[in-house]
Formats: sequence, C-alpha cells, structure tokens
Amino acid sequence: MFIIILATMPEWITHLIGSDTEFSISTFIVMFLLIFVETAGILTGFIPGDAILITVGGLAGTHHNIFELGLVILVFAVASFLGDGVNYWFGAYITKQFGKIPIIKKHVHGELVEQIAGNFHPKRWLLFIVLGRFLPFIRVAVPLLAHRLGLAFLNYLRMSAFASFLWSLVMVSIGYFIGHLEIPRRISIALIIIMAVVFIVILRSPKCRQRIIQLFIRK
Repeated sequence: MFIIILATMPEWITHLIGSDTEFSISTFIVMFLLIFVETAGILTGFIPGDAILITVGGLAGTHHNIFELGLVILVFAVASFLGDGVNYWFGAYITKQFGKIPIIKKHVHGELVEQIAGNFHPKRWLLFIVLGRFLPFIRVAVPLLAHRLGLAFLNYLRMSAFASFLWSLVMVSIGYFIGHLEIPRRISIALIIIMAVVFIVILRSPKCRQRIIQLFIRK
C-alpha cells in the first residue's frame, strides 16, 4: 500500500503545483500543509514526506532559481518543526486517551517503541531526533518518546529545529540537483521513486533496523 502511495505521490505533486512557472503563494501553502500534517499526526505516516521534499526540490531545480530553493527549504523546515512540536503534546494525549485502540496501540506501544524506551541512552537525544527525521520507521516514535521519557519541551524544540532544517536542506537539495540536470520529467520522477523504494526496502530489513536501534540504547 505504501509503495503505491509513494509511486503516485510525485505525479500528484507535479500536477498540483506544476513545474513550468515559479511557485505561487498557494503552492507554498500546500507544501507547508502536507509536511505539517505528516509530522503533526501519529497516524499520518502514510504521507511520504521524503518523496514530497525530493519531488518539489526537483521542480524547483527546473526553475534554476536559488532564491526559490531557499524558500522551499525554509517552508518545509518550519512545517516539520511546528508539526513535531504539536505531536510532542498531541501524541501524549492520544496515548493517554486512546492508547488501547489497536491501530493507535500499534504506533504508540509497538515493539520498536518499547525496545527504545526501555533501554534509551540519555546522552543520545540529538542523534535520535536527527536520525529520526530521516528514518520513516522511527519518525513517529521520536516526539512520543521525547514526551514519555521526560525530555524537556524546550530542549526537544531546539533539537527538532536543527533536525528539521537539516532534513529539509538535504532532501530538497537532492531533488534540486536532479531537477537542475534537466532530466525529462518522467525519468526524474521514476528516479525519485526508485531511490525511495530502495531506501524503504533497506530500512525494512530487520538487521538494518536493529543496527540503527543499537545507536540509541545502552550497550
């Protein structure tokens, strides 16, 4: 299901915002809302944020406008940061009020979350929050565990701001580079999908996940 969504999302984005002219204010609003919703809700992880950033970056690359590139990076970074801030409290509320509902329990009390929570290394918060921005299977757990394990909200926000900016900068820049090469749109979209699918397949490997988790827990 996720692969199908991932495959159709880049095409949907290109039809929605177009690539022949520079982005409008409404385009930036759509970008902001997509990433804000993806990061603010614990059940909205089906939105492929990485693919969106790379695709939009690719469209910006076809415009050859460095100012637009900077604005796109800023919009996505702010949307991610605000979404994480909301989820720090929203996730805790959902956990408390509806944690026994199966679909929610799977996200907030899953095996991965419990494994990290039970053995988390307190000196690795920055690493956890930064890598969590880039890893779909950890991304949802980051604000939930930050609240659950007592990381101060202001400390969380500072780390989240850095992680959000870095994530936006890296992903959008990758797309911008692809778009700047002026590869035909269908080929560039196919390239983005292939990159995302390979990334997801690697992350779904139990050995890969376990090695990543080992970075955050006490030895």
